[in-house]
Amino acid sequence: MLSCLSPSGYHSLCIQSMDGMLMFFEQDSYSFGRFLPGFLLPGPLAYNPRSDSFLTVSSARQLESYKYETLAVATDAESRQDSDLLPKTGGKRLTPDWTFVLGEQAQDISVPSFSHSSSSILVLGERNLFCLRDNGQIRFMKKLEFNPSCFLPYASVKDGTTNLLLGNHNNMLLIYQDVTLKWAAQLPFVPVAVRVASFP
Repeated sequence: MLSCLSPSGYHSLCIQSMDGMLMFFEQDSYSFGRFLPGFLLPGPLAYNPRSDSFLTVSSARQLESYKYETLAVATDAESRQDSDLLPKTGGKRLTPDWTFVLGEQAQDISVPSFSHSSSSILVLGERNLFCLRDNGQIRFMKKLEFNPSCFLPYASVKDGTTNLLLGNHNNMLLIYQDVTLKWAAQLPFVPVAVRVASFP
């Protein structure tokens, strides 16, 4: 489930079901639902407020971006099978605005909102970390020598870079600045989620 601000200025909810349907709620009412094409299993889902679009990873192992406007005007499929057929009347067939082939399943997607990475989309794969621009062009890619378990981008003190907390199944917490490893910590467990906070 994602919470986002719709173009109309109202808070909205987007819920992804197990069968690949995105359901949109504005305020307290159901707005519309769309089946994603080529969907097999639910994957990570993120909202990009800069382009007013939703990012997800398809069963073809590619990152796909769907603008909210594209989802809103697409034909409302009656079933999953109908979503792959061209509509006979009204609406438009649902197609992504852009795609990027990952070649592996994604574990998580993050769209940082801090100023140093104002146009970055970060995708944690099974063996690689991808950083893309809002239009789907790749900025950099980092091959990982371990099986990652979680990640969190956060603001860097150095202009033009992104800091990244990255946990793995070797009980390690690694801190990267873009693709450069800055330091690592051994943990007594496998980290499954990480956050950054300020304490008084």
